Amino acid sequence: MTDLSHQTPASSTDLSKYAVRGRNEVTTILGALRKSGAAVMAYIGHIGDDFILTSVVAVMPEKNLVLLDIGSNAETNKRALSASRIICVTELDGIRIQMSVEALHAAHFEGCEVFGMRIPETLLRLQRRESYRVGTPRGDPPVCIIADSRALRLPDEMDIVDISCGGVALALPEGAAEIETGTRLNRCRIPLPDLGKDTSFGALYGSTQSLGRPEGVEVITTLIVRGTFDIRFANGAVHRRVGCEFVGMRERERALIQRYVSKAERERRYLG
Repeated sequence: MTDLSHQTPASSTDLSKYAVRGRNEVTTILGALRKSGAAVMAYIGHIGDDFILTSVVAVMPEKNLVLLDIGSNAETNKRALSASRIICVTELDGIRIQMSVEALHAAHFEGCEVFGMRIPETLLRLQRRESYRVGTPRGDPPVCIIADSRALRLPDEMDIVDISCGGVALALPEGAAEIETGTRLNRCRIPLPDLGKDTSFGALYGSTQSLGRPEGVEVITTLIVRGTFDIRFANGAVHRRVGCEFVGMRERERALIQRYVSKAERERRYLG
């Protein structure tokens, strides 16, 4: 179970870019929390020390209902039921999830007492790109296919050096034109090999087999260039990198990226 002792609700006033809206997307994340058994810190009222350690035990979209475990302390459970606001904080695949709940009510599930709440209209996925970035395989890295490469005087595709749910770093080939910070790369395609074989997302996106790469799925997204930097290797060679942020990415495609990042991290740890 994830250690959430360091987790407190985010209090920044500018969190709109992290908001996930839409019934299907919110329900999908709640279902993933239930399946993973992730620990949830349910803060009672305002941010403070009054909280319950719980988890999602059931998600019922047809009833607009989410069920949570009750806490171990009866008095704290009573305060939670009478509170006008609950803030739930947890983690899923290394990404912090936060949601605000207007009220809890007492319920029963499979013979046990639980908390019930309405499915929230919005939740937050608070990504910290620097914490969850993963390097790609040097021998056969995934690529980013640039739709408007000619207009920007860029290669048709560039190797992805590292990737996260927030963006990518691309390898700018020697001799390629410089690319300015703030440049917008529309409808970039990122094939993700092997994911199509073990996830239901494969049915939602075209196969990459026609591109001459291992069968999988691909993400289509807009990138914003946030900066360029140089990497100097031990032999003295200098390679230029382009750091890009994903913009307007749909929740399902972001989930694909997360699956790829998790898979790459598992393989890295296995290979040592």
